[in-house]
Amino acid sequence: MKVDDRVRITPAEKEDAVILAKICKKAFDSDLEVGAPGPGGPPGYDSPEAQVRFMRFLDYYKILLDDRIVGGIMVGSAGEKHKVLERIFVDPEFCRKGVGTRASELLWEGYPDVSLWTLGTPEWNVRTMHFYEKLGFIQVGWDLGNPHWRGRWYQRVMDSSTPYEMLKIGELKDGMRNVTVEGKITEKSEPRPVRSRKGEPLTVSNAAVGDETGRVILVLWNEQIGWVEVGNSVRVENGYVSSYRGIIQLNVSRIGRLIVLI
Repeated sequence: MKVDDRVRITPAEKEDAVILAKICKKAFDSDLEVGAPGPGGPPGYDSPEAQVRFMRFLDYYKILLDDRIVGGIMVGSAGEKHKVLERIFVDPEFCRKGVGTRASELLWEGYPDVSLWTLGTPEWNVRTMHFYEKLGFIQVGWDLGNPHWRGRWYQRVMDSSTPYEMLKIGELKDGMRNVTVEGKITEKSEPRPVRSRKGEPLTVSNAAVGDETGRVILVLWNEQIGWVEVGNSVRVENGYVSSYRGIIQLNVSRIGRLIVLI
């Protein structure tokens, strides 16, 4: 029987957390073979408790091969037609056997209305780079959110005849959530110290981001300030819109991304 006929994906359950954490740890620890700077993985990668939390906030699927759990997939949402492949992992024992490819195909089939998928992967990980590009993903930018390495940011438009319609800056309104928008940084203020509502010291800078429809203030906090410069084209994924003294502001949410486009 072909691998395509043996692979399934189904929603993960709490009872699967221990085995999923074990497989996830094996998968990410094997990254040492493809350039990882050290052992380890993303937060919670080896924790059953974290797997249960992920199941509450993400669409979490287990990958089955002949009814045996051999991996997992986590999907986040950046809007009705835009999903984020937060994580996919396969037991190293079953890598390069078509399991991950078939699981991805089944994932696309499960989201027929989604027109844009995005994901990130470390620059040093040549294994995932080749895997995602084989699936049809194209690198569009860099995610600088990890202090130890740059992340390649990929996207896949599912149907080129009906591309994902990204919001224009002129369409942004106070209160919007799950915003994905692109623009060019035309101005950036000097950083200034502020304090949070809890009294924590923070640093903030305002950048002007524009497209052919208008400009908006992009609020940059702490390390984000150093990620971008005037002249950069950027994308905010999973952002939200607020206003301050009547001025519309674009913000990167806690689970959002600020991508420097290439």
